[in-house]
Amino acid sequence: MPNGLILIEKAPTTIRGARNLLSVAIQYGNAFGQGMQAATLKPADFFGNDDILYLMEDMATGEIRLSILWEWVHKGATITDDDAGTGIKAGDVFSMVLFERLLENEYEKLLKANNKDVFDESKTTTLPISREIAVAYIHSKVKLPWFIDLLNINLNISNVDEAKKRINMYMDAFIKDGTRITENVDFV
Repeated sequence: MPNGLILIEKAPTTIRGARNLLSVAIQYGNAFGQGMQAATLKPADFFGNDDILYLMEDMATGEIRLSILWEWVHKGATITDDDAGTGIKAGDVFSMVLFERLLENEYEKLLKANNKDVFDESKTTTLPISREIAVAYIHSKVKLPWFIDLLNINLNISNVDEAKKRINMYMDAFIKDGTRITENVDFV
C-alpha cells in the first residue's frame, strides 16, 4: 500500500473555525433550552447570506464543537492562519484570553441577530443560559464528558442566576468524584 493513502493532513486551527464552533454550539444550546432536539443553524457571520446553507445540528454536533474548543484552549493549539480581523497570527496560541475575546464577539452577534436566526424572546432567557454553559464547559480544568447533562439540568429554566447555580452544582459534583447529575433536579 502506498504511504500516501494512510497520511492524514493536519486540520487547520483558525479564528474563522473557532468562531463557527462557538457560534453554533451556543445556538444549539439555546435551541435545546427552547425544547428543540435538533435545529437548523449556521454561524452568526453567515446570517443573511443565502450562499451559506443552514445545517441540521443536533446534540452530537453541539458536543463536538465545545469539545474541540476545550481541546484548543487547554492543550494550547497553535493557530495555523493569520486573521486580519483580530490581528492573530499563524503560530499564536489559542488561549483562554482568545476564547473570551471570541465569545464576546460571537455572543454580541447572536444578540443582534434577527428573530429568524435567534428568537428574540430567547435573548433574555435561554441564550444567556447557553452562553453560561459554554463558558463553564470551556473554563473547566477537567474536560466534561457530556454537554447534554448541563443542558438537561437547565431545561425549562429561563433565569440565568438559577442556571448558574445548577451549572456550579454539576461542576462541583463532577470534579469532586466524577458524579454526573442526570436526574431532573426540580424533582430531587
